[in-house]
Amino acid sequence: MTNSEITVEVEWGSWFLEIEPNRLHHSRYPQSHRFDTHRHPAYHLILIDRGGCTLHIPDLAPVECPVRSLLLLNPLVPHRFSFEAKECEHNSCIWRFRNRDGRYLEKPLQQLGGRCEKQPAPYLLQVLSPVQASAYLRMHREAETYLHANSGFVTSLKCFRLWTLGLELLMEQSWRQEVVSLESGDFLIERIYRLIEDNFCYSWLNVSYLAEELGKNGNYLNTVFSAKEGIGIGQAIRNRRLEQAKVMLESTSWRIREISEQCGFTRQNYFTQAFRRSTGLTPLEYRRRTGARPEAAR
Repeated sequence: MTNSEITVEVEWGSWFLEIEPNRLHHSRYPQSHRFDTHRHPAYHLILIDRGGCTLHIPDLAPVECPVRSLLLLNPLVPHRFSFEAKECEHNSCIWRFRNRDGRYLEKPLQQLGGRCEKQPAPYLLQVLSPVQASAYLRMHREAETYLHANSGFVTSLKCFRLWTLGLELLMEQSWRQEVVSLESGDFLIERIYRLIEDNFCYSWLNVSYLAEELGKNGNYLNTVFSAKEGIGIGQAIRNRRLEQAKVMLESTSWRIREISEQCGFTRQNYFTQAFRRSTGLTPLEYRRRTGARPEAAR
C-alpha cells in the first residue's frame, strides 16, 4: 500500500501491515485447475465462494473447505488446493508484517498478542453464516476497488477493515474465552451495537437474530441492554435506521420508498410513522426543511 501505513503493536515492537503487490484479488478456478505445493512468508486470508475446495498441507489430513469458508494460512506453511466443484472462487488477501528494519514477522497468528500456544495449527478455518460471508465479501470488493483506483490512503483503511473483520470472524470465540467476564453487560452491549451497525440495512435484523448470533436468550439480551442503555434493542435498531434515513434524505435524491427499503424498513407507511414519532416531521417534510432536493421525493 502507498501513502499511509497501518501499525500493529505486538509485545516485541511495532509492525506495519503490508499487502503484498497484486495480492488483494478474487480468482475463479475450474475443477481441472492444479496447484503446486508452495509457501510464502506471508499471511493468507481467503474467503471461499462459488463452490468448495480442499486444502492440502504436507503431513496433515486434507481439509475440506466448503462454500463460505474463511481460511487463514500462517506464514511459510506449504500448501496447495484441489477443486471438486465445477468452479470455485477464492477472495484472497495476502499480507505481511514489516518492521522499520525491513524484517518480516513470521510467527503464527495464534501466537500474537501475548498468546502462549506452543504448537499452533498452521491454519484457521471458520464456516461463516450467509450474513457474515456477505459482509466480508462486500468489504473485500470495496478494498479491491480502491486498490485498483490507486487510492493509497483509502485503500489502507479498507484493507485494515477487511483484515480486522477477518480476524474477528476467525478468532472471536477464542478471544471471548480470554475475556474475564463473558456475561458483563458492557461486553454484550458492545457486540449488540456492532451487529446492529453491520446489519441495520437488512429488514430481517431483530432481537431473535442477535440472540442466535450471540448464543444468548433474547429476553436476557433485552434486559441487559435496556438496563444499561435505557431503551430496548428494537428501539436501538429503529434509531440507527432512522439516523441513516436522515443522512440519505439530506444527501441523496432517492425516493422516500427507496430510502425506506435501504434503511431496513419493510413498509413505507411504518417508516413514515416511525420517522414522524422521532422527529415530529414526515420524511418529505424533513427533506424540505433541510433544503435537500425536495423535488426528488415523490
